[in-house]
Amino acid sequence: MVPRRQVTDVLKRLAFALSLLERPQARVYSAAAWGLRSLKTDLAALAAAGGLQRLPGVGPGIAALIGQVLAGQTPPLLTELEAQIPAGLFEMCKLRGLGPAKLRVLWRELDITTRGELEYACRENRLVALKGFGKKTQSRILAGIAELEQRAGWFRRDQLLDAAAAVIEKLLAVDGIAGVELVGDFRRGCELVRALELLLVGSSLDAESLAQALGTPVRDEHSVLCAELQGLPLRIHCSTPDRAGVVRVFSTGSAAHLQALQQRAKARGLRLNEEGMWDASGVALDCPHEETLYAALGLHATAAERREGRVPLIEKGSLSPRLLRRSDLRGALHNHTLASDGVHTLEQMQRAAAERGLRYLGISEHSVSAYYAGGLHEDQLREQHAAIVRLNRAASRCTLLSGIESDILADGQLDYGPEVLAQLDFVIASVHRRFSQDAPAMTRRLEAAARNRWTTVVGHPTGRLLLGRPPSAFDFERFLAACVEGGCAVELNSSPQRLDLNASQLARAKERGLLVSLAADAHSAEALDHLDHGVSIARRAGLGPEDVLNCMALEELQAWLAARLKRALEETHRPDGDAQFR
Repeated sequence: MVPRRQVTDVLKRLAFALSLLERPQARVYSAAAWGLRSLKTDLAALAAAGGLQRLPGVGPGIAALIGQVLAGQTPPLLTELEAQIPAGLFEMCKLRGLGPAKLRVLWRELDITTRGELEYACRENRLVALKGFGKKTQSRILAGIAELEQRAGWFRRDQLLDAAAAVIEKLLAVDGIAGVELVGDFRRGCELVRALELLLVGSSLDAESLAQALGTPVRDEHSVLCAELQGLPLRIHCSTPDRAGVVRVFSTGSAAHLQALQQRAKARGLRLNEEGMWDASGVALDCPHEETLYAALGLHATAAERREGRVPLIEKGSLSPRLLRRSDLRGALHNHTLASDGVHTLEQMQRAAAERGLRYLGISEHSVSAYYAGGLHEDQLREQHAAIVRLNRAASRCTLLSGIESDILADGQLDYGPEVLAQLDFVIASVHRRFSQDAPAMTRRLEAAARNRWTTVVGHPTGRLLLGRPPSAFDFERFLAACVEGGCAVELNSSPQRLDLNASQLARAKERGLLVSLAADAHSAEALDHLDHGVSIARRAGLGPEDVLNCMALEELQAWLAARLKRALEETHRPDGDAQFR
């Protein structure tokens, strides 16, 4: 099956090429790529059923082109365009702030067609006098080049999963393989990973049979089988069932955690390494499960996400902390529908949430300032609220909560007044523009939003995009103090492109007694599965169910939200009788 990402990449490449060559069709391909961005449906099945043209932005021509990609073909239009454009320009478009218009100037005015040429030109100050550029733009480009080099070789969690499904399917078809598991940094809940690491449990596993199954050369590097698939490094750890526990632990890491385990084993007269565990007389000990290894060392098993040097080993007999599980989540706030920039309706999102065992789902469209994302005006927000009330009156396993993702303006104010915010169940306050404010200004901006009594949750506080945009500069401790003062929660945005806040920041929020809203930020029904990534990060931070806002039962959450609403009303002296939506 061709991954959806491969199709969207072709559409984006076409949109860029057409825009660079100043052809008007660029918008058509860009819109189609945007419409597919959160789709998880099997495109091949959809194409076979003739359903591609039901997708947003997909007309007959785009549908035919998608069909070509699904058939493993390079669309002739892309081949034609690539012949007219230097290959280096496609790479340079990944630099922040360099869109097709600026790249066109660099290409035509300075004959710059590679990243190396661009860096050299910047260091020679050749962009300073170029129309539309200047000294600041030149400095930003140099910073972007350094950023891109730093990001090289890293992959997001979702990018890894996209590749993993097809690889696992191939490996499970190999004779002798009883099981395939994701290990390595991904299993430890790391935000970014360098390789897809798998543990194969079975017998008679060898590089030749795996190479045949994967259709790519496989080499043996210190008992780890290594390969590369479409630019993604693959590391395969093999084990027989009797020592799978040891191999599972060592293939998960981290190095500091493994060193602590080995020191513990040595102190007990045991020998432990990636090959197995032996007693003092050299007899190999069966270790089919990780728990077997930890028990032999007199320890509770450390959760995979907590296997870092900063996390102490837990002695048997001591209390082992209860970490968050996916099943603890009763609902999720911060989700979007077709009303703003989502791809599914209220009903579809409600049904998908119920299918995933969620008791409630918060709907928080973009606000009026986010015009680029279809932000809602007051009358549109009122209509959606009425629709939510109607849906909740019908029998459903999932209750919809009415909210908004209100933009935090440059001065820290929200972009709706109390007369609008008072009618909603919750308010997520988020920064969506002007990320490059200096640290003092951004700190004041976030502090103001956190102290605002109408703010329920501060959404994706750092504004980072993994492998895309660095976090905003601000005083994080002052921000947390403002959240405590305002009584709001902070968000763990579970989108694999964000994972914001990160694990260390979440641990600080827990220390300050703040609740964390673990949000999917779902723009489609399928994107509700982002919650799984968030749970991994929350566990990595040491969060338990008591630390997470949406682990509350619906009635408990509604009481918490009502108390905040009452306090906000009292502080703004706004009478309840003025409500327009209720």
